[in-house]
Parts: sequence; C-alpha cells; structure tokens
Amino acid sequence: MAKSNERIPQHIGGSKGNLLAEKLKSTDLEKVVIVPIEIGKSYHKALVADYFGSIFKEPFEFHSSQEGISFLHNTISKVSRERQAERILLGLEATGHYYKKPAASIYELGYNNLFVLNPLSTAQCRKAGLTWSKTDEIDLRAIGQALLSGYGTIYRPEKPIWEDLRQLCRYRRFQVKHQTALKNKIHAMLDNLLPGITELEMFKDPCLWNPASLEFFSKYPNVGLVSRLRPRYIVDFFRRRGRRLSPEDGHQLIRWTRQTFNQNSPANSTREEILKCLVSELKKLSENICQLEIKLLGHLVQIPAVLLLSINYVGPIRAGEFAGEITPFEQYPNSRALIKAAGLDSTSFQSTTRESADHPISRKGSRNLRYISIDIGDALMKHNDYFAYFTNRLMERGKSKDCACVATTTRFMRVAFWMINDQKPFQPPNGLGVSKDPQAKIELFLTQRHASDRIEEYVSFAKRYFE
Repeated sequence: MAKSNERIPQHIGGSKGNLLAEKLKSTDLEKVVIVPIEIGKSYHKALVADYFGSIFKEPFEFHSSQEGISFLHNTISKVSRERQAERILLGLEATGHYYKKPAASIYELGYNNLFVLNPLSTAQCRKAGLTWSKTDEIDLRAIGQALLSGYGTIYRPEKPIWEDLRQLCRYRRFQVKHQTALKNKIHAMLDNLLPGITELEMFKDPCLWNPASLEFFSKYPNVGLVSRLRPRYIVDFFRRRGRRLSPEDGHQLIRWTRQTFNQNSPANSTREEILKCLVSELKKLSENICQLEIKLLGHLVQIPAVLLLSINYVGPIRAGEFAGEITPFEQYPNSRALIKAAGLDSTSFQSTTRESADHPISRKGSRNLRYISIDIGDALMKHNDYFAYFTNRLMERGKSKDCACVATTTRFMRVAFWMINDQKPFQPPNGLGVSKDPQAKIELFLTQRHASDRIEEYVSFAKRYFE
C-alpha cells in the first residue's frame, strides 16, 4: 500500500469531528436535540430531532424576521423541556448572504452550539442516500446528517469593523471594475475622434488618465480644435493643472494633427458628447474610489491586520482586502484552516497500489480570498527579498512558476495568520523582506489621496500594534 506522511487525526472525522466530539462528551446522547435549518430568501424551514434521528417536531416553516426567529426559539424550547434536553445542536447552510441575519439572531438568543455547514457537504449527504430529488424536507434531513457527521464549523459572529472592511473592499473592487470598463470605452472613443493621440509620449499610460489629460480631451475632443492651439498654450494648459510638459511635447501634438486621419464623420458630434459624459463619469468614479480607499485604511489601522504593512510590498489596499476576506478571524483554528478556506490546500489521490505525484490545489474555498492571496503572493515572489528567496529555491528544484507562486502564497498566509493571531509585526529569522517604516506607508497613502489631515489620527491607531 502506498504510504502517506500525513499525521493521523485524533478523531475519525478530523478536526471538525473533534469539535463535535468535544461538544457531546459527558452528555447523555438521548438528551441531545438537533435542529437542522433550511435557509430560504423569505421563509426558512426547520425540524427538531434527537441525536439518533428520531423526529420530535415535523418540518415547519417560519418567516425570515425577528418574529419568525422567536417562533423557532419557542418551538425548540418547548420540545427541549418535554424531552429534558441537555444539549441543543443547530445547523444551517452558508447560503450566500441569506443565512447571516438568521444566524446572528439565533446566536444572540444564546444558542452557542450553532454550526454553519458548507452546501457542498449537505449535497454530498443527500447524494449518499441515493436521493436524486431535491426538496426542502430532503435538504433538512441532509443538513441534519451533515451536522451529526461533524461537517459543520461553529458559528462566529463577525466583528463590525472587520465586516465593514470586507464590504468596503468588495465595493471598491466592484467600482474598480467599472472604472476599467469606463477607461476602455474612453480609449475606444479617442481612437475614433483623435486617432493615434494615445501613441504620443505625453498621452501614454499612465499619463493618459491624468486629470489634466482628461480635461484636455473634454475641452478639445476633435482634431480641428486641437490644430488651432499653439504649442506654448498646450504647455501652459497642463502646467496650470499640475502636470509639466516640455515645449517639444506641444510641438509634437501639433505635428500629430497634420498627420492623423481627416475627421469628417457625421457621427463625431455624438461621439464628442459621449466622450465628455464618460470623462465626467470617470472623474466622479475616481473620486469615489479615492474616498473608499481612505475609509478602508481607517478600518485597517484599528485591527491587528495593520501589522501586514510591516511586510515589504504589502500596502494598505492589499492588506485591507486580505483582512476583509478572512473575517471572522476566530473561525480559523490554525493557518492550515485559513489556506483551506482559500481553496489553496493541496489534494492527494491515492489507491492501494499507487499515489499520484501531482497535488493540485482544491479551488473549493472563497474565490475572493483566493484572488487577493494569489495577488499578494505574486507581488511578494517578485519584489520581497524574503519570499523571493523561497520562490527561487523552489524554481531551482524544478518547480514551475505557477507552483512556486502558490507555495509562496501559502507561506505568506501562514505568516499573516500568526502575525494577526499573535499581534506581532513581520520578523523573519534572516531579517529580509521587512518594511523599514510601515507607518510611512500610511502617511504616503493618505498624502497621495489628499487626506493629510487624517495622518495623525490613523498613525496613532496603528502605533498601538507596532509598539
């Protein structure tokens, strides 16, 4: 038989099995009540049974409101009194955002043994019974089976600052995608109205998106208007708006007007109006993103995740997005659980005669957490001395770049977990890859976003963790 080097868990169900076993030790199983809950959009369903599966209360429906949760609580309390229950276990699926309000309300009522189940686990329990139909009652039974099989994790209420940080980061990411779409549309309009202008040195990325450049396009959206300008006026136009150009740049722009295509299309007037609207919308969106990023930093400096700034090439945005996606942090007993939550844990395929040499990642966790973690890992393997040394050693052993990137990412996640858990800054044994002044990142970040008035406040929050 192929050998495995993995440590044998203490419980047949692994760490989650251990969790359930600890809850039920020294408890009479006949006095254990389980309550599987099927979460819906407006209405939920539940049933009440004992540990052995005998149903005490047939499936019943309750509304997704405080009144509905009170009805659930009264029903559970009544059955528990009749059965003299010593332990009550509740389980519900993590169904998007719909489960969060009911779970928080149930937890506030004092149900500490509330378990959250991955829908994949309940789906496997339903299939294990060779049941190919899918109804609420079948799902309820599957949730109960998954709960008793030890597939759940204890519900942890999210702390407001961490939860707000996640919402800010996800909204910012949504806005950045919208910003990219707007830029692509503006670029297409410029190619129609001012063909070739984006190839000039003064308008190449990232200068193309400078506020002065966008204002110039709004004011002079066609070749005819630009051709009437003098080189000196062009230089002064940009200087008054905070961007310095050389006289040669002005002359180059005028020469371009003589060489580009003639613009006689009747649709150009419409395109000009659309371009002005797009530029105006992009300006407002950029200001909105700037304000979101300032708020993001304001939340980050109040939690231990601000310590991630002590890692070189991890800035406030990346640190904030990573922190926002790992909430609630208390749900991870160790760094391996965090890596698994991102779907970056390696998988094994083994039979009695052989074991696969390939160990691909599972990709079964949070896509958002996986995305930001890989983004950070990719930056660290290229620019951070500590992580780059680790990456180079792997690649010298013949590992592919993608494999090395995943390994670097998981190493970062282990480091980040213990930094946040122990509330200590980055302190590698070799001293490499440490940011010399993490608080300077905060100052620079706010200065670039014209929020210097908040530097003292934000730095004072961060000092509590760096001292």
